[in-house]
Amino acid sequence: MSLIAQDLLELKRLAQGGAGSLTLHLLRELAANLIAAGVADLRGGC
Repeated sequence: MSLIAQDLLELKRLAQGGAGSLTLHLLRELAANLIAAGVADLRGGC
């Protein structure tokens, strides 16, 4: 498993354990960045 995947799983675990809204915000931002990078890659780097 990649380091990024491990970090995402750790953030998810923290959020589920009651670590608060900041952790959830970080998860959403990371997901948005990963999705945007994947879309740009499929479009040829747009």
